[in-house]
Amino acid sequence: MILLLPFLFVLTATAQEGAALPLTDTVSFTAPPAERLKKLYVLPLISYSPETSLRLGTASIFLFRPTGCTSNTQLSSIRAPLTYTLNRQQKARFSYEIFMNDNRHILAGFIQWEKFPFFFYGIGSGSVEENEETYTSRTVGAQASYLHNVAEKFFLGAQLMWINNKMLEREPGGLLSQEGLIPGSEGSVSNGAGLIGRYDSRDNNLNPGRGLYLQSSLTTFPESFGSDFPFTKLEVDARKYFRPFQKHVLAFQLFAEHNWGNPPFELLALLGGDELMRGHYEGRFRDKTYWAAQAEYRLPINRRDWFGSEKKLGFRERWGLTGFAGLGAVASSLGALPDSELRYSLGFGIRYLVLPKERVNIRVDFGFGTQRPGFYFNVREAF
Repeated sequence: MILLLPFLFVLTATAQEGAALPLTDTVSFTAPPAERLKKLYVLPLISYSPETSLRLGTASIFLFRPTGCTSNTQLSSIRAPLTYTLNRQQKARFSYEIFMNDNRHILAGFIQWEKFPFFFYGIGSGSVEENEETYTSRTVGAQASYLHNVAEKFFLGAQLMWINNKMLEREPGGLLSQEGLIPGSEGSVSNGAGLIGRYDSRDNNLNPGRGLYLQSSLTTFPESFGSDFPFTKLEVDARKYFRPFQKHVLAFQLFAEHNWGNPPFELLALLGGDELMRGHYEGRFRDKTYWAAQAEYRLPINRRDWFGSEKKLGFRERWGLTGFAGLGAVASSLGALPDSELRYSLGFGIRYLVLPKERVNIRVDFGFGTQRPGFYFNVREAF
């Protein structure tokens, strides 16, 4: 989507209680109780594109620590972006990631409602711009996962997922309007359950400076669960963070996804988006198999360190810059990946440090791929 009229405004509502919380037998005695931090950010947005007309919305994020958690507990977040267009299209998503009891328990998931137009170019690495068509679907879905710390930095857990896609509009004569050609082109229900494994040694979950993050999930969507198209999805996500110089951060990510069976086209592996392969419209290239790698360099401007300092920072001391690059490809199978055409992603970003103590940045990125450039805005880093 091309944003022709973006603007950014930040409204911060802060509520903090200064009294320390008593330690209980469920928390570590090696760390002091944390402040009862609660911060809400509401970020209004305006954009325009041919398929939506004028688009209005807000991106809100609530950052907090649950009552009784020590300062070792990572910061929890609840996000709720809402958008509405003059074409009466709506998009709402409530997502959360909650850390409890010195990170021994992690709850994460989302609930979403979406009635929105999308571009579709076909399936496979060879899809071309000339095949572009628009469709509008209504998506209602939810996902919930739980991870438990089974050993130092190791987590095991499970997840449940439900996605209901209803096709509302398709272009006459397009690929999606041809009966039986594209799985899910007439809508689909996908109900799944799976397992998750994670290793996490990052020093901060919102903006890491050091550490390693490895996560793998395997989710199955069988007919016995009520899925219209049975399939199984495997995802592997690896991230590494360095401090090459005292002030800077260098981050790497490798992501891979493979689908067995017959997934609906909206749940195929999608190249692009606001986190990985920025600069590509999400789903510009899609297929059963996908891999991507990216690197990002993060440096401060007018401050001692990427994460700020102990002293109070002024407005000019809160800015940072990033540069990123990535490569990725989609294919119909693992064996076909070596012959698939590589896609590139290049870009730069601007950061504003709103919470120095918690390392929370407001992120504005400009990504350039093999077609439309992208503009991305969020709270927290892309990875």
